[in-house]
Amino acid sequence: MRYRTMKNSTPLLAALLLFTVLAPAAGPPPKLWEALFLTPEPQRLAKLKEFIERGGDINAPVQFNRMLNAGERESDRKPTGWALDIVVEQARVDMVSLLLTNGASLHGAELPKAARARNPDAALTMITALLQAGADVNSRHDSFTALFWASSKGDQNTVKHLLAQPGIRIDITNIDGDTALLAAVNHGHVEIIEILVKAGADVRIANKRGETAGALAQTGLEKQKQQLIRQQAIINLLQAPPK
Repeated sequence: MRYRTMKNSTPLLAALLLFTVLAPAAGPPPKLWEALFLTPEPQRLAKLKEFIERGGDINAPVQFNRMLNAGERESDRKPTGWALDIVVEQARVDMVSLLLTNGASLHGAELPKAARARNPDAALTMITALLQAGADVNSRHDSFTALFWASSKGDQNTVKHLLAQPGIRIDITNIDGDTALLAAVNHGHVEIIEILVKAGADVRIANKRGETAGALAQTGLEKQKQQLIRQQAIINLLQAPPK
């Protein structure tokens, strides 16, 4: 009789054990901002996966234009940051891929932010994925496009990839009237200048300071001449120090 009781209780014990194992996963998902900011960097991908697996909304805003006042709801504030553009800014290629795979929405700032990544390979990977997801190649963040940032950094592969996109506008100006070409000239990226000019960049455009690409190049040349004069003076002093 005792044997029969134990035998009949086996399915119940198994069910209780299964519930114990699965119970934690049935709770609320972790906060999205915790996964993006508070979790140590090596664990952020796992935390974001957990958030998604528990049914969290990856398209919920996580940054706003101001603090929440007493009695207000989040809908009373203007959203300014979402998970996707934040992980793009963090150059977390793995998290960008995870979010896009799970239907993250684009809000326009992602492509320019991706182009600013220090690692050019990460920048190109994120830009490629974002364009495939439907990002506007001419989208801006603080008036700057991805082409501007890639040209400013001298990132040849990204510049070429962006120029190959349908509808790319080479001569978009930022708030100061600077174009991608002017940015490349200002930083002395000869290869980028050649790529942009061959693609049809307008060398006649002047920024709000009245500087064309040619004028900027001339200014850069004069600065280099002055630097050479100073360096030569240093060499002369070292070779024949005054007595």
